[in-house]
Formats: sequence, structure tokens, C-alpha cells
Amino acid sequence: MRARRREWTVSRWTLLAVAVLCLWAGIHYADLLKAAFVRNPVPRTAESIARGQLLFQQQCAICHGERGLGDGQVAASLKEKPEDLSKIARPPVFPDGIVVYRIANGKNSMPAFKTVLSETQLWDLLNFIRSLRTS
Repeated sequence: MRARRREWTVSRWTLLAVAVLCLWAGIHYADLLKAAFVRNPVPRTAESIARGQLLFQQQCAICHGERGLGDGQVAASLKEKPEDLSKIARPPVFPDGIVVYRIANGKNSMPAFKTVLSETQLWDLLNFIRSLRTS
């Protein structure tokens, strides 16, 4: 009887630990999870892509390179090599909202652009980045 009670206690504690971990992950990553479901409100037109390209040249090319390959002028001096943006998977693997979230909030050595770029500019930038896709 005691062995059975001990099993039940261990199982309850394990279940509680898993529940707390899930709750923590949900809270910690809530904005990122929400971003996964945000749809691009800016149509992927030639005009949007052109605006995004201009923003890319001004804000991103120094690290990511002219064609987004991660080979910008300062790339070699960075601790982590910038991403090759031409290889970012399309939705549903890597949703548009996640890409914009990463641009807006930064990650690791990439700075956040949410105070530099407007919401529309972020989406224009995404439209340009999606146009870099190589086969």
C-alpha cells in the first residue's frame, strides 16, 4: 500500500511540475505565440516590396548584406553570423507574424526595431525579405 501511495505522490508532483513548466512557457512566450497567428495586413505588392527594400538597405544590409545572405560589412565582426534571410521558411513553418516579431523585438545580437520602424514599415520590410527567397 505504501509503494502505491508513493507512486501516486511522485506522479502528482511530476504532473504539477509539468503543469507549472507549461504555464511558465505560455506566459514567457505569450507574445511570440500570439505573433504566430498574426496575418500580414500589407499586401505583397511591388510598391510594398520597394519600400521594404529601401528600409532594408537603410537598416539591415550592414549586417545581413545587400541580398540578405548574412554577409554584410559588419557580419564578420559579430559574435553570431546574421541569418541568411533568403532561406527563411515560408508559412506555416515560419509565419509572417513571427518574422515581424523578431524584427520588432530583436533577438540575441540583433537589435529591436519597434521604436525605429512603424507597423507598416515592419510589414513592408517583411514583404521585401520574403521576396529574397531562393529556391
